[in-house]
Amino acid sequence: MPSVRPPIILPREDARLRVVAILHPDYPASENTLLELRALDDGGIDYDTVMAACSVVTGNTSTGFLATRTGARLEPVARPGDDILRESEYFFQLPDDSALERPYPVVARFEDWTFPHAAMPPPWDELRCRGEGGTSCRITDSRWAVERAHLVPLTVQGWWDRERLRRYVIIDRFSQRPIDANNNAISLRSDIHTVFDDKNFAIVPKRDQGGLSPVVHVVNPISDGYFHRHYHNRQMLPLWCSVECLFARFAWTLFQPAVLVFLSSCITSRRILVYDPGTGTSTVESRNHEQVQAMLTAERESGGEAGVRGDRQHGRGGC
Repeated sequence: MPSVRPPIILPREDARLRVVAILHPDYPASENTLLELRALDDGGIDYDTVMAACSVVTGNTSTGFLATRTGARLEPVARPGDDILRESEYFFQLPDDSALERPYPVVARFEDWTFPHAAMPPPWDELRCRGEGGTSCRITDSRWAVERAHLVPLTVQGWWDRERLRRYVIIDRFSQRPIDANNNAISLRSDIHTVFDDKNFAIVPKRDQGGLSPVVHVVNPISDGYFHRHYHNRQMLPLWCSVECLFARFAWTLFQPAVLVFLSSCITSRRILVYDPGTGTSTVESRNHEQVQAMLTAERESGGEAGVRGDRQHGRGGC
């Protein structure tokens, strides 16, 4: 008789993970939450990852800093010695001499974000992804069910063209679309590709004793806890891809209701940055509660990023 093995039963855990809230200092406490980030880095969250996220959603600001409240005052927070932010909440503050009117505006949708050419935040500006790449999954090293995963998704082709990201990729002479360039892609196992496209994780630069390297950073954990237990802070296998496209993917991942809660926490009004295709610039617009709710409804009805997996390519080493 064959030896029948028991079914695989994965351990489950309480999905209510600790959250680090990033607050907007110019709104009342009842509606000032800007970002909610899961504390998966040794009880907190990586400092550089938080600063990069804050830069993205405030229109690529480079002078912002974190602060905590002491009584009625906001006190700047120094970079922790181990790079981990462990408080439950921080304010993202801009200097008093900032040219932006208060409340400072926030980018509420990915399509309104502009790419910071030659001005990516640290340590993104130091990251290099010029390894040999490979056809195996760049996270698990699996060689079965491997797919080519776009970094900048096909669903934002219009944004890609508008922001001229083709300058950062090497275009195959037989390719009909620059967005399909090999260095706008990485190889991922199909299930991990699904999780990637569902905005559950991004790939970000983090430092350890070995220096700076790209690692998995879980942004919106899956409820059973398996993925973040096994893959959060997992160093990637060698990548050959555009760092600019990798950064754009990080930004794209942030624009989801579970992370950027700025709109959903609105009670009165919001000042937001909106891209104007007519002028090619961003303008500040004020939206009242009803207008904000209409924006949220439109996002839900459009399906958000539905269809991002509609053009998968199997069995090809993406980078």
